[in-house]
Amino acid sequence: MKALKLMTAALALVIGGQASAATNQEIITHVSYNVITATYVELAQATVSLKQAVDIFVQNPNEATLAQAQSAWRGARMPWEASEAFLFGPVDSLGIDPMLDTWPLNRLDLDAVLASGRTITPDMIRSLGTNLQGFHTIEYLLFGDGIHSNTKPLSAFTTKQFEYLQSTAQVEMEHAAALAYAWTNRWNPEDASAPGYAVILATPGWNNQFYTSEAAVLEELVKGMMAIADEVANGKIADPMGGDIGSANMALVESPFSWNSLNDFTFNIRSIYSVYTGTYRTSQGPGVKALVERHNPQLAQQIEQHILGCMQLIQNIRPAGGGDFGQAIFTPDGRQRAQQAIQALNQLHAVLEQQVLPLVDK
Repeated sequence: MKALKLMTAALALVIGGQASAATNQEIITHVSYNVITATYVELAQATVSLKQAVDIFVQNPNEATLAQAQSAWRGARMPWEASEAFLFGPVDSLGIDPMLDTWPLNRLDLDAVLASGRTITPDMIRSLGTNLQGFHTIEYLLFGDGIHSNTKPLSAFTTKQFEYLQSTAQVEMEHAAALAYAWTNRWNPEDASAPGYAVILATPGWNNQFYTSEAAVLEELVKGMMAIADEVANGKIADPMGGDIGSANMALVESPFSWNSLNDFTFNIRSIYSVYTGTYRTSQGPGVKALVERHNPQLAQQIEQHILGCMQLIQNIRPAGGGDFGQAIFTPDGRQRAQQAIQALNQLHAVLEQQVLPLVDK
C-alpha cells in the first residue's frame, strides 16, 4: 500500500506538470518508480519476447524467424543498456549484472562446450561462468562474425547451437525477471519482509538501512550518471581503440557480432538522460534536472542539451559505408569521430561531478 501511494503521488506530479518546481522527494519518487523500476519491468518483458522468438526460430528455422529472433535480441538490449546509469541495488547485490551482460565472451570455452557431447540445458548454463551465458552468448550464436558481417547463414546453425540458444535465453529471462521482482516486490530473496527496492530508494530516512537522507539518494543517482559517462568514454569506446590504429582491438568491442555497439553506447547515455530529465518512454516527471533548475536554470538546460549532444556524437561514429564501431576504430576518420564523443562524455562527467553533485547537499 505504501508503494502504491508513492507511485500515485509520482503520477500525479507528472500529470500536474510540476517538474520544474519539484521537491527532492518528488524527484526521488518519480525516478524510483517511473524511470528505474519501469526500465527493469520492460527488460523482463523484453527477455520473455526474446525467449519466445528464439523458440520459434529453433522450431522453424528460416530467414524470417531468424530476423525476428535477432530483432528480439536488439529489443531486449535496449532497456538493459538504458539501465546502466543505475547499476546499484539488486542488480549489484544479487550479482545479476555479470549474469546478464559479461563481456568479453569466452569464445574458446563456449566453442568447446558446443563441440562436446554434453547435453545443453538451462541447469548446465546456470553452472557455467558468467562469460558463457547472457546477452553476448546469445548474440554470438544469432549473428555473424562481426568483422565482415553481422549476418549468419542458416546453414551455419547446428543442433548444439540451437540447444545453447534456447537454454541461455531461458536463463537470461529468469535473471531479468528476478531483477524486476527485486525492484517491485522483494529486494532480498532471503528476507520475506523485505520490500521492493523501489520502496527502499523512494523512502529515505533515519530507519532506512541504505539511504538515511534525500541527499544520499540524490548522490546515488548523480554518481550513477557519472559512472556510466566515464565507462562509455574511457572503457567501452577508448579501450578497443588502443593508442593507434595498429593497437585497435576488435576483441574488446562490446556487441560486435550484431553491430549494435553504437546503439548500446547511445542507450547508456539515454539512461543518463532518463535520470536527469525524469523521462522514460511516455512517462515524464521530475528528474535531477529539477534539482539543478532550482539553483541555475540555464545550467540545467545546458546539461540536458549536452547529454543529447553526446548521444548524437556517438551515433556519428558509425561508418558511412556500413558497419559499426568495430569497423570505425580501424579508420582515421572513425577514430577522430570517436575521440570527439570521448571528449564530450568526459566534459559531461566533469559537469556532473563539479556542478551537479555539490547541489545534492544544498
